[in-house]
Amino acid sequence: MHMRNVPLAVAFSIILLASGIGLSKASAAANTQMSLDSLSGFPVTQGETLVFSGQLIKSSTLQGIPGATVNIVHQVSFDKQNILLSSETDTDGFYSIPWVVDVEKVVAQTGGSFGTETTQGRENRFQVKVFAQFNGDSQFAQSTSNAQSFEVRLNALKITIEKKTQYFVFDSATIRIKITDIDNNLVGPDKITARFDNLAVTLLKEETGVYAFSVSSLTPGTHQLQVTVEKKGYTTDDDLITIDAVKRRTGVVINTDKASYQQGETVNITASLIDTSVSRAVTDRVVTGSLAAPNLVVKPLIFVDGKASHTLAKTDVTGTWSISAGFAGDNAYFTSAGQASFPVTKFTVVTPPPTPEVKEKVSLSRITFVDQTGSRLRDISVGQQVMIQAKVTSNFVTTEEIAYISQVKDSDGITVALSWITGTLTPRQSFELAVSWIPETPGDYTAQVFVWKSIKNPEPLALEPKTSKIMVS
Repeated sequence: MHMRNVPLAVAFSIILLASGIGLSKASAAANTQMSLDSLSGFPVTQGETLVFSGQLIKSSTLQGIPGATVNIVHQVSFDKQNILLSSETDTDGFYSIPWVVDVEKVVAQTGGSFGTETTQGRENRFQVKVFAQFNGDSQFAQSTSNAQSFEVRLNALKITIEKKTQYFVFDSATIRIKITDIDNNLVGPDKITARFDNLAVTLLKEETGVYAFSVSSLTPGTHQLQVTVEKKGYTTDDDLITIDAVKRRTGVVINTDKASYQQGETVNITASLIDTSVSRAVTDRVVTGSLAAPNLVVKPLIFVDGKASHTLAKTDVTGTWSISAGFAGDNAYFTSAGQASFPVTKFTVVTPPPTPEVKEKVSLSRITFVDQTGSRLRDISVGQQVMIQAKVTSNFVTTEEIAYISQVKDSDGITVALSWITGTLTPRQSFELAVSWIPETPGDYTAQVFVWKSIKNPEPLALEPKTSKIMVS
């Protein structure tokens, strides 16, 4: 192989020229300086806006570099970094980048904290370390700002319970659950679960952040309502609400059907168990009782539906007898008792007063049928004038007016004649009164005679009207 000899001086010049070209190209990227303005107003909370601002300048002239991309970098750990957000500088090299705090973007990466800050674990706060970075381009060299830390606080969900201070057994209960943030603003959770007495239940949403749970009738004992709420960017909260359904207070009221009794009479007793919290009778509980005589002999009472009876013997002791009744109590009602008394007197036979004799104001004799001369008629024919006559006797103590009324009905009960005369009667006066009737058709008839005070005042003066049959041929 033939080799050409190259002078050493020429080779060294070529090397220098090549090196000079490389140095010229490297010196074309100007040095830069990146700043990150001081962060303040902490801690920040989920949903708040935090602004990262600063300036990128050329180191030699301190002039701002426009249109450069600035990254806000999260220092996750000593060897791990993530870009939170990016923007470009303005014509003077300034940048201003707003960030709506999203806790999940930093919590998930930091595990809740970075470093050994004393705020770690306090009120769900943690530190986030960031810096601003320019990655450089063909004109300007890379630069990074000083790192700064700020504190992020998770927004806390808080459960507030509204309920009565006391519930009785069988009461209905409505419990309201309010979910708020750390500033007491109502918040709608992403998820809410509830268990009542360890059974899953559904809460009724009344408005944003307000829920209700209702029980129609509380059984005896202690009940628990557990509520858990969750929301993105908020700490989870749970609350255990205890509801004690306390026993209802009672009283026993005793009544008898009479105020006093004689030997041999039956005493009817009613013992009512009363729920004193609502002044209402309790009908599905058993009441027991006894009856005590003045000589301290005690006799048991059997109550059925709150009622009992005892028949006194005619030989039982007289004096004040006492009734005792009570309720033993159970898991829903407290025990209670009541007492009452009544006097028992000696048996006596009461003779009722004689019934006063009702005396008629006017006595009325039986009816007779006569002609115009007063002769009695035995056979009556159609067209014959008949006088319907009865003797009226006054029982008055003064002179009084009367109305003598005669009524004739046919065999069908239809009135065919109605006549009357009026007059006055002196005390003890008697005389025969008669009214006329002429039958128009043959048949069987019934005549009736009344004595009233007047036609307008139908007060009967004779207690019973007189009646007689008539046969017309």
